[in-house]
Amino acid sequence: MNMKNITMLSIKGMLLVSFMYAGTVAPSLSMRFNDLLNNDNAIPGPKVVLGLEASVSEGIFAGVDSDGDDHRLYVKFGYGTFGMGTDTNGDAQFTVGANYSIIDRFSVNLDYVMNQLTDADGPAGNGTDPFPDQLRITLKVDF
Repeated sequence: MNMKNITMLSIKGMLLVSFMYAGTVAPSLSMRFNDLLNNDNAIPGPKVVLGLEASVSEGIFAGVDSDGDDHRLYVKFGYGTFGMGTDTNGDAQFTVGANYSIIDRFSVNLDYVMNQLTDADGPAGNGTDPFPDQLRITLKVDF
């Protein structure tokens, strides 16, 4: 086995063990509006986000979610969310957000997406600025 296969196998094993020892694992369905502060002042179209969330401790959850382009691992507390993942180009992005529970299992999340590690013109470019940071809002239903 080469190193890439061993690494992927160990990551999948750790995820499996983490979810086995977690409390409740439940799917989630979200509607996410990316880049609310865009330049044309138009409301962006929604993206459907699917995820899994596990109860780790009292009021603390860990999960994964993806809209097909952006992928994220996150930890959610009662007041906020901290996440890390990749964007469409595979560049790293980090999220810090706030959660507001409307009713049982329905919440509104506001995330600030930090794109400081991205490169707007790819690895061939020289000294370019990263993609701008984004503000996004999510309507989320937990099952």
